[in-house]
Amino acid sequence: MKTVFSTVLLTLALVFGCATALADSIVASYSCELKDGKTPEELQATNSKWLKWVRTNVNENIESSVGSPLVGKLDHFIFIDTYPDLATWAAAQTALDSDAASELEDLFDEIAECTENRLWKLEPTQ
Repeated sequence: MKTVFSTVLLTLALVFGCATALADSIVASYSCELKDGKTPEELQATNSKWLKWVRTNVNENIESSVGSPLVGKLDHFIFIDTYPDLATWAAAQTALDSDAASELEDLFDEIAECTENRLWKLEPTQ
């Protein structure tokens, strides 16, 4: 009986531990610059199309934001895309590499030049 109880407790601990690990967010950040003649409104509209596409084709829990500078180089901005887990990020990358998403890439290429990106794993502080 003691072995069964210990096994059940260990299994529950592993399940809760895995659930906590899976709850960590994955954040992709991109540093970009608007191309000449393009506006922040055009950028937001394009990002909105991108977000709608990935939510429809990959996962409805993907989030995206555009960060604009308050001082400094005002033609620079950042994209911050948040995914519920690494598997969702990988699925999005695969979907975005498909022919079905090539139009989205073309839209971004017309508006902005992105020179840096990072992939972050966010872990909540306890």
